[in-house]
Amino acid sequence: MGSKSAPFERQSVDTLSSETVMRYREQRQQQTQALAHLDCLRGVAPDTLARMAACATLRAFMPGTVITNEQHPLASLMLIVQGAVSLTLHDRAGREVLIGILERGDCLGVASLFGDRFRGATVRAETVCYLVQIPLADVRAMLPTAPELERALRQIYQQRLVESTLGRVPLFSRLSPVERIHIARALRPMQYSRGSIVLHQGAIGDALYIVMSGQVVVEQNGQAIAYLEEGDFFGEMSLLTRQPHNADVRALTPVEALALPAQDLDDLLASQPELAKQLRDVVEQRKASSRAIQSDVERQAQLMAMLEHGWRRGTHVLVRDLSLCKPGCTICGHACASRHGSSRIHFSGLTLNGMEVADACRQCRVGAECVEACPEDAIVWNDSGALMITDACTGCGECVPACPYDAVHLKPVAAAHRSPLWGLWQRWQRWRTPVIHLEAAHQPHQHAHKCDLCHGYHDLACVSACPTGALRLAPVEEVFPL
Repeated sequence: MGSKSAPFERQSVDTLSSETVMRYREQRQQQTQALAHLDCLRGVAPDTLARMAACATLRAFMPGTVITNEQHPLASLMLIVQGAVSLTLHDRAGREVLIGILERGDCLGVASLFGDRFRGATVRAETVCYLVQIPLADVRAMLPTAPELERALRQIYQQRLVESTLGRVPLFSRLSPVERIHIARALRPMQYSRGSIVLHQGAIGDALYIVMSGQVVVEQNGQAIAYLEEGDFFGEMSLLTRQPHNADVRALTPVEALALPAQDLDDLLASQPELAKQLRDVVEQRKASSRAIQSDVERQAQLMAMLEHGWRRGTHVLVRDLSLCKPGCTICGHACASRHGSSRIHFSGLTLNGMEVADACRQCRVGAECVEACPEDAIVWNDSGALMITDACTGCGECVPACPYDAVHLKPVAAAHRSPLWGLWQRWQRWRTPVIHLEAAHQPHQHAHKCDLCHGYHDLACVSACPTGALRLAPVEEVFPL
């Protein structure tokens, strides 16, 4: 059996005797004190710790148990009170990388609390472990009135984010966790707004940049020659050749990056000859790729189409295999319309390797323009990794022009059907009972409408309805390899 759980604090004092109440209060105090001794909660106010204890569950895990993996982010904050767990993830080359070993006093789940909830690590119990589990919804509810808790957890999140970013970069993934921590101390966090120039062609390089979140395009003399995202790095050519940058690097989305100063990189390469060789190999590969794209009109067109249509803004795209799809078939569109009232997908005509890409919401991972534009915070991520529009939508329409891909539309809200007898009953009630007419609550007449990968259903209507299996949800890396 992998794990066991028990209430950390789950009793009500209303039905207990005075003696039991006394024991209950002593137990709560002990639980609060136990949380106070954890390093990750150092400095958190006692009343906040008491609130955390009140909604916590103690769980036990046997050695070797996988507590969570990269594809299933934690839905709880988990505090290690005994034992040790390992954190691993896969780098951009697909290799499993050890990020570190966490022991008593550390915590898990901060990535889901503050950052991209779909970016995580595999957590495995290395010994018998006891973890205090607190639902993230409860933790989020505490943060507005517990700034010291938010500061403590956010600091851990920033540290974990840097360590995991370095682990995802193949250049650094083969280093030990201790060596990566040493590099992390020299990194400078940088932020860039959408459209800003990160590096200027012709400028002298002063650092190696690692993309922590967001996406950038590399442009040489105005022509796009490469696309980089989380886990990629740039700026290395100028540092190795001692020549000015040969291209601009422009932010396609809001970008968070880590800058490793040139002197620190020189020191690292001097101490790691194998790393220096890998970096020189990367430079040669990128030069060859740049020459290939500049001499290949079709590849240039594919890269420009990918950037223009934002096909890599999300993690997956709907594609149909043209060899399996019957000409003129519209079953998938009708299935979508049948489920949602109108079709949320159509086909763009963009074809790559025999696959046509469906034009639908890109499910943008970083800097989604519709989310930024919504004044009601009505567009949120669901547990399946899709952006969904909640009932908080007022139909203001701000998200429609904000989406650069025309993937959001306004749909009329159907009025509730009432029988004629209902109207007669209402008029009779108004006649026999005097009322004070108040302003009616505003009911939106329209609602934003877009693909949310069939939120609330167990399947995708379009994919399930396809009679030949031509339509599927494919990873963007498969359709648009870098």
